[in-house]
Amino acid sequence: MDIWSWLGKLKAELRESGKGQAVDSLDRMLQHIFNLEVTQAQALLPEVKALAKTVGNPWLEVFVGHWEMRNRVGSLLEGETALAQVVTLFERANREDARQCPQSVCVTQDLVSCYANVDGAGWAEERIAVCDETLQRLDPSRGCFSCISYEKADALLDDGRPEDALAFLDEQQGKILAAGQPTYDCMHEVRIATLLQLKRPEQAWTVMAEWDAGVKGHEWPTERQQRMMYKAQVLAQLKQDDEALALLLAEDELIPRYRLFRLRALEELLQRAPERNTQALADLLQQVIEQHDHHGAHRIVIQVAAMSIPLALQREDLAQARHHLKLARTHIGQLRRDRGAQTLLESLARQIDATSPQGEKSLR
Repeated sequence: MDIWSWLGKLKAELRESGKGQAVDSLDRMLQHIFNLEVTQAQALLPEVKALAKTVGNPWLEVFVGHWEMRNRVGSLLEGETALAQVVTLFERANREDARQCPQSVCVTQDLVSCYANVDGAGWAEERIAVCDETLQRLDPSRGCFSCISYEKADALLDDGRPEDALAFLDEQQGKILAAGQPTYDCMHEVRIATLLQLKRPEQAWTVMAEWDAGVKGHEWPTERQQRMMYKAQVLAQLKQDDEALALLLAEDELIPRYRLFRLRALEELLQRAPERNTQALADLLQQVIEQHDHHGAHRIVIQVAAMSIPLALQREDLAQARHHLKLARTHIGQLRRDRGAQTLLESLARQIDATSPQGEKSLR
């Protein structure tokens, strides 16, 4: 069953029963999520969740829960702060009265995504196992087949296996095309991410061109930010710096998910344009690392510190370098598995020590 057709019928029934105002709030919440207006979406959530509870429709509960998590886990990259609720939602979606809801599979994606935010590399094995089990139950003609395939490929990347991810994507893409389905944005995204990790920007640009060509008519802000930030990363690896920078400057109101992509592109560009390592960049890095610290995205905090500390040292900003190292260290003990995190932070500490005045060494 198509989830949107079902929702349209349910909304009509709810309006007839006098719940039109709450239905309007549901519509506005979805619009805010698609428009990346995360704060406005969160503000409407209590009323929409109350509607789902009052109606007593298990499918609506799962639907609302999933879109709450798309906002929190997908857009804001919440980790530990959302995990307990995602697990509860997953259990709810797998009860007998909700299991047949098409959105139940999407809740599996919410769960896997949340563990990726908490500690992508540390939970990689478990994420792959959940995706494998879920894919066995999905027909390639369903959109969620692409979403779960994306999640598995992303987990393979976090596991340090980009070649395996590429082979898996080729296999899944063949199944999707054989089922007569289009290539969804998420499949373009993870293929480009894989090729960039393999340092194959020319191949990534070919995929990017296919992605661009597939844009027809209206493009939601979430789709545009995703596409533009990946294009900027590809252009940066191709050393087309002016074009990459133009894209980065044009998109100045990014959600946390895409701010991370922007930083990856900037990290590449700054190798050839160190004069752009400014206080404005320092402020952005501070904002990003604090956001992920607040949301319990433990490994992401460490990854951002690995970007920010060398840049801070180039600016001779020892205060920020030390602060970010200290912050990253608080997340080490909360990782599922170390996967090189401690060694990375020790290396960053040595870099700080090498530029610190005598007697002001970092604490190891």
